[in-house]
Amino acid sequence: MKKIFAYLILATPFGLVWMILPTVVSIESYLVGYFFGIILISLSVRSIDTDIDLARFPAQAWAFIRYSIYMGWQIALAAWDMTLRVLGTKPVRPGIIAVPIGDETNDDIIGGASAHSITITPGEMVVDYDKEGKVMYVHCVDVEQSGKTLEPAQTYRLAYFKRILGK
Repeated sequence: MKKIFAYLILATPFGLVWMILPTVVSIESYLVGYFFGIILISLSVRSIDTDIDLARFPAQAWAFIRYSIYMGWQIALAAWDMTLRVLGTKPVRPGIIAVPIGDETNDDIIGGASAHSITITPGEMVVDYDKEGKVMYVHCVDVEQSGKTLEPAQTYRLAYFKRILGK
């Protein structure tokens, strides 16, 4: 029963996206997306070990929305920075930096989401992930600039992931 409830909650964003993308705002469009969301989640998610507490869900959803906006902004800034580097107005100083994950629970979801968040921003890419050492190795286009920002950004991401996952 808990698994079915989790699927029903997790399918809600699919309905909203399905309704917004084709710009057909209607209850029928939402229900089609919601239905496909349930199917997609049931086929792709092997197990849900996170309890979904209805009282905490609005705060978790709000944290997810805020984090998504933050990541969109970070991607835009990094894309602009890479454009300037390609045009030659900013230097390219490649290198690899070890970034501590910082998660004392050693949660695979948090580690994977951290690696994904770093990799989708242009100019940085996680090339290795050491779960036992709790370290990600990140290749950077500008090792000096990234050396100053990667650890504080990881601390920020970690706080958001814990809020989103309810930990």
